[in-house]
Amino acid sequence: MNFDNNRISATQLGSILLLTIVGTGILTLPRALAEAVGPDGWILILIGGIITIGLVLIHTYIVKSFPGKRYIEILSETLSKPVAYFLVALYVIYFIILNGSLVRIFSEVVKMFLLLRTPIEVIIFTILLVAAYLARSGIEALARMAELLVPLIFIPSIILFALATQGSDLTNLMPVLETSIEDLIAGIPTIVFSFLGFEILLIFGYYVNKPKQVMKKSSIAILVAMAIYSLLNIVTIAQFGVEQTVHLNWPTLSLFKTIEFPGLFIENVEAVVMGMWVMTVFMSIAPLLLVKVILLGDLFGARDNRFFALPLLPLLYFIALSADSMAAAYSYLDIFVNYTAPAVLLGVPILIIIVMKIKKTSKREGDANV
Repeated sequence: MNFDNNRISATQLGSILLLTIVGTGILTLPRALAEAVGPDGWILILIGGIITIGLVLIHTYIVKSFPGKRYIEILSETLSKPVAYFLVALYVIYFIILNGSLVRIFSEVVKMFLLLRTPIEVIIFTILLVAAYLARSGIEALARMAELLVPLIFIPSIILFALATQGSDLTNLMPVLETSIEDLIAGIPTIVFSFLGFEILLIFGYYVNKPKQVMKKSSIAILVAMAIYSLLNIVTIAQFGVEQTVHLNWPTLSLFKTIEFPGLFIENVEAVVMGMWVMTVFMSIAPLLLVKVILLGDLFGARDNRFFALPLLPLLYFIALSADSMAAAYSYLDIFVNYTAPAVLLGVPILIIIVMKIKKTSKREGDANV
């Protein structure tokens, strides 16, 4: 199968974006927000969501401006071919490190809560192998799976959120709007990086059958992610309070442990939550692997991109095991994202748009002088 023959809808792309964004970070997001701004985490989510939508509009504008063009072709037309190949190589490195870090965090959590006696190496190898299988199947298979999983994951999640409100104390959300502007600004990177994953728009945009709808569907995906983050943060703070949330390793799992189902027909709610979380994080790992497969295929001019899926696994395996512990994995990921994400999310897209505008202006002036 050649990925060139695959086409997906803008709605399917939105489903991929939503699942890619809402992944590993959702377990610790309430704690990070509580540490940064206390009970005003919902404000930070709103600010971060607005900024992310602005970045998404920039990305989708590029996709709309170059219909039927791969990302490497867009870079070649705007920034020259040598620069395009250099940037694509950097993008591959960026996604490899990001993907490997997510795999390590995922494996640590699965080992801690589900597979206590399973070596972490086995968990890492298994998730990489399954992700590679999906990546080799192409973007259409990924899109169909994302479209199927969105309702299966988020509808039960909303029900669990509603049940988790039992016994909560709304006074824990007080005081409101007492966070200083300086603290809000300092917390913006934390929440914006919680929306990481939308940068795959520039690569997957080529496969959308109606590029004009990408902006609308992608913005909706960000709004849904904002709503989920806001609901999770508000319910967690209302249940535990700021001080207790800050000291919880996994606030989200601790929240769902407090749920009592009517009739007690489900004893272990945590297992249900972990099941949904595993599917969500897998759909964060698989798209990032597919992005690398596509970019490497474009970089080497390969007719069949699937070839690159399996050779990437040893490198991802090495990256996943490079950290000594989960705390180190989180630390390395934070450092890496802080230094690289601004260039990937904003720097390169803005440069593309500037060069594109300059070339259009020069062409109009040239036509006027003829």
